[in-house]
Amino acid sequence: MIKATDLAYGRLGAPDLDRMEEFLVNFGMVRADRTKKALYMRGTDGDHHHIHVTELGEPTHIGLAWWASSEEDLEIISKAPGASEIHEIDEPGGGKRVNLTDPDGRIIEVIYGMETVDDLDVRDVAINTGNDKYKRTEIQRLSMNPGQPSQVKRSAHAVVKTADLNKFNEWYQSTLGLIMTDSIMDFEDETKDMMTFNHIDAGDNYVDHHVLLAIQSDHAEFNHLSFEASDFDDVQTGHYWLKSKGYKHAWGIGRHMLGSQVFDYWRDPWGRIHEHWTDSDLVNNAHEPQRWAPPEGLNNQWGPDFPESFVDDPHVHAL
Repeated sequence: MIKATDLAYGRLGAPDLDRMEEFLVNFGMVRADRTKKALYMRGTDGDHHHIHVTELGEPTHIGLAWWASSEEDLEIISKAPGASEIHEIDEPGGGKRVNLTDPDGRIIEVIYGMETVDDLDVRDVAINTGNDKYKRTEIQRLSMNPGQPSQVKRSAHAVVKTADLNKFNEWYQSTLGLIMTDSIMDFEDETKDMMTFNHIDAGDNYVDHHVLLAIQSDHAEFNHLSFEASDFDDVQTGHYWLKSKGYKHAWGIGRHMLGSQVFDYWRDPWGRIHEHWTDSDLVNNAHEPQRWAPPEGLNNQWGPDFPESFVDDPHVHAL
């Protein structure tokens, strides 16, 4: 149908917007706006008015929003089975939107024309390496530990469970133009996949290794939202800040095999996982997808082993 240009935001529900805002501020976001019924949080990059939405209500995952490249794409996607008509977004940031439902029942928003905001100032970190130990000659002091939150830049990717992995991939690839990057084989049947990584189709231009990761399960469920941090120091800074605030850690810090990003995962007050990452692999349409055996595909290049609790239902880990 169209080629989405990126993940805009995830939309969650929470029974207490004050607690959710407190968590997201400590996670490294900034309030963009707030109404009686919803919270809108932004990152340091000013391309988008907000990168995270929380509606007042049950602690659920409502859906995902994707950027269209033009209003013409909204016209095209509005012709998809089950799609809404194009309508004005009656929320902070504005813009226009078409709503759809994916095979697992998630609300999918395709949006265009949201307001932009000014970039926020960020810490500037210079790194010396073994091959260039004089890249930085000025004294560098980031902050006193644990001095401040991470600085979230942008919405990066989402991970969900699906009841039918093949149907899930077919829908996102045919409807939003995503492309398979890599997959991980099923533990018991190598002819099937249990995880698939999809990236944005930007032609020759490079994009993140994945914007959507799906896990085969016996039921559909949210797993996590991921956000890019400024750099490795920023991930570490955020880790110790969240630890000092008593939030529940989910996994990290490490470097993944597939995607190669440095990662750190934390749970919000209702158990939903939010990830800090930096330094991801980049791919374009010249990339050839690979199928990986589970041990190799799930292993890290360094860091703690994959915890089984990571894919548990979020409410099990509510604070």
